[in-house]
Amino acid sequence: MSQFTLITGDIVSYDSNQVATINATGEIKINRFAEPLFIPDSAKAAIELGRLDDNLFNLKKLLRSGYADPCPTTRVLIETTHPLPEINGLLIKRRFSIIDFCSAEIEKSHSKAVLDALLELEYVQQIQLDEVMQLQPPVQFNNQ
Repeated sequence: MSQFTLITGDIVSYDSNQVATINATGEIKINRFAEPLFIPDSAKAAIELGRLDDNLFNLKKLLRSGYADPCPTTRVLIETTHPLPEINGLLIKRRFSIIDFCSAEIEKSHSKAVLDALLELEYVQQIQLDEVMQLQPPVQFNNQ
């Protein structure tokens, strides 16, 4: 069973398509790829407005990307038309000059406060999961 601290600060566990809340309120949804999402009540409005990508709550993607606890951060892509102010718990990794995005890490211990601060900024258009797939070693075939 893997435990996840979501960007909203909600904590859930996930194993074999089974989701359990630990310290969370929200609902479990299954997307069109049969992947489980836990949508916290506090994130519903921002998701509906398109400001939060629902992949931030896709437990299968979070697991594949290595974001299960005790991983201390979640990597995100933030679409913003202005430079972001300094926010405790937000580490800007790179600002892309061609597109209005920056890559950042959000410390899970500050995730709710960081998310609230970002969503208060009207120039933050969207926050997405920075998906980093964990690559498996190549399969070895025996030549017979």
